[in-house]
Amino acid sequence: AKQDAFVVFESLHPGVNNTFQVSANAGKEVSLPVSVVMDTDGIFGKAVVIRASHPISVHCVVQCGCSAAEGFLVYPKQYLGTKYLLANSDFANIAIASQYRNTTIKLTILSSPSYITWKGTNYTENDVLKIEQIDDFRTIQLSANGYLFGLIESTNPIAVISGSSSDASMFEANSVMEYMVPVEYLSFKYIIPNFAKSQQDTYQFQFQNHKQNNVTIAGLDVLRGGVTDLFYYAFGNQLPCIAKANEIVMPVVFSSYESTFMTLIPQTEQFSNDYRFLTPSTSLFRHYFVITIRAYLINGILIDSKAIQKYQNTMKSVRDSETSDEYITVTIEVSSGYHHIYHTDSDVTFGLILYGYGTTEKMSYGYPAGLRFQATAA
Repeated sequence: AKQDAFVVFESLHPGVNNTFQVSANAGKEVSLPVSVVMDTDGIFGKAVVIRASHPISVHCVVQCGCSAAEGFLVYPKQYLGTKYLLANSDFANIAIASQYRNTTIKLTILSSPSYITWKGTNYTENDVLKIEQIDDFRTIQLSANGYLFGLIESTNPIAVISGSSSDASMFEANSVMEYMVPVEYLSFKYIIPNFAKSQQDTYQFQFQNHKQNNVTIAGLDVLRGGVTDLFYYAFGNQLPCIAKANEIVMPVVFSSYESTFMTLIPQTEQFSNDYRFLTPSTSLFRHYFVITIRAYLINGILIDSKAIQKYQNTMKSVRDSETSDEYITVTIEVSSGYHHIYHTDSDVTFGLILYGYGTTEKMSYGYPAGLRFQATAA
């Protein structure tokens, strides 16, 4: 929080309801009871509503003992939408939270080698699953034994988390998940940063329709997932790159260092000027963040009151061939706890993704540290 705030947690689920004080420039870490976890498919009263007396940012980190971890940025309710694309990997998990009564949710499965079972019926590629008249503050979990890409549409704004309970496609199995961005906030072009320490980055691109679309990245082969699979992917080369599509696209990176985390890549219009965040307090991680900014604006960034020039040896650049704009990415290791990163010119924005790898255990997490929402899609 930028100023002291009272924060209230509310839920139909017992043990969650509580009030906390969050101090400015310090933040607060709050633990939820393990019982709030949805460990089976179905509909539950486990949605958590967070209200604050002053604006706050919220990041959620899930850690299952010493075997798995992941995290995501939580969006304010006024920016939730009614249309979402899904990204995930093996053993797909989808969680949906309603905020209004009588909400109807429709999942169109665009591509999947597996299926979802709901009330005794199996749904697979090209099928439509419809769940009607959901009450407010309910959560729905759906899962599959393989990847499952789809389009979720609803009659009222909802929150959607998509990922995989045990992504074993690269290195060790680890849960991966992300808070999906409504389709209206997706774009055509993205700057994809390099993630320090990563041994392999896999870029996944999701389209709403797959007729004549394509993705290009200079120096990389971007391939369709298969003859019938409706997604594209590429493997990173440890350098920042620019991904361009001829239609609205959602890019997701799976970055691996012995384990894998999943993160959305914000479009440049979603970059912010000021980020305040807490890294997870556990000592099991080494924490990093990566900044993306236009090259000529880099010197105005302050990191916990220190000039960014200190980290020049981690800077990498990429140039947009269409506009000739040069972008720089900077990867920095940080300590556990509170951090404040901003640009001295309030009109300048930049992207920031926070991530971490296990120090002794094979687990990881990653997510954007903040987003500035502006609708760009038709």
